[in-house]
Amino acid sequence: MDEYPQDVLRVAVLAGEPERSGFRAVLEDEGIEVVLDGILELPLPDSWHGAEVLLVGMDDRPVDRNKVRGLLQQSPVPVLLNHGGIGEGGIWSRRLVDKLQTLARRALPQAELDVAQNSRPELHVVDGVESKVERPTPWVIVLGGSIGGPRALAEFLAALPGNLPVVLLVAQHISEAFQDLLVEQLDRCSSWPVALMGEEQTLEAGQVWMVPAERAVEPGEQFTVRRSDHAWNSVCQPDIDALLEQVADKWQQRCGVILFSGLGEDGSRGCSAVAGNGGFVWTQSAESCTISNLPDAAGRACPVEFSGTPQELAKQLALRCQPFQPGIN
Repeated sequence: MDEYPQDVLRVAVLAGEPERSGFRAVLEDEGIEVVLDGILELPLPDSWHGAEVLLVGMDDRPVDRNKVRGLLQQSPVPVLLNHGGIGEGGIWSRRLVDKLQTLARRALPQAELDVAQNSRPELHVVDGVESKVERPTPWVIVLGGSIGGPRALAEFLAALPGNLPVVLLVAQHISEAFQDLLVEQLDRCSSWPVALMGEEQTLEAGQVWMVPAERAVEPGEQFTVRRSDHAWNSVCQPDIDALLEQVADKWQQRCGVILFSGLGEDGSRGCSAVAGNGGFVWTQSAESCTISNLPDAAGRACPVEFSGTPQELAKQLALRCQPFQPGIN
């Protein structure tokens, strides 16, 4: 007989108090067994009590980057990093459980998992005429944010459907030391791959690139962006204004900006450049922001076409930039 029931998801939790007890209550209400809870310390405990996935609470206190990176390297099971505390309502709880199930490969019945693991994808023959249909030129959308931005970005990406002809450039005010952790967190939020921009990057639809904080970037030939050899000429790292002005000049009517929660006015001047070149300017609604200074400043600088929660902004972007469908012009 198995030591652990096969139909119960087993989760280990590492977080501070009272967040740790809050996670336990949420998970147990959803029928999940919390087999271990504690604080984030290295080395990790030897006994995981049959845990299938590890949930780590990332609160707003300064995080030891090396400790978190060591956790990701040492954990014997998949890790879900949760930032922003414990949400309210059944929808938040359900999303948390869905992510844990996905990481633990418990979202499908075991029979279906066996098929998925042991079968090759089905091959499809594509008509020669349709195969020559060119994909539309992608939209270049800048996602700007400051304080409260990471949580809004995570909610936005989680609600954003795939197969959109857009490439997303994330310009989040954050120190260089923590950019890779934010990339890892956002990459877990949805099917959109998130990565830190390299020395020279080709922009293709379906990508999310984190703009570097320590070095400015410059658009290159066609759909390329490269790192400059100098820092941003601003106290803001990265400089949202400078990035938007470059994007507006390069991609004009095929660009847009969404400003999320944040402090200050970085981005307002750049929003005017985007609007002036035919692009669109959207903002997170003030009531859904942690701090609404950033989107409010954009509204004073130029007309804002749409404002809403991160989820509403994702839905609107899907309507504005229609998914690519082969064979349809």
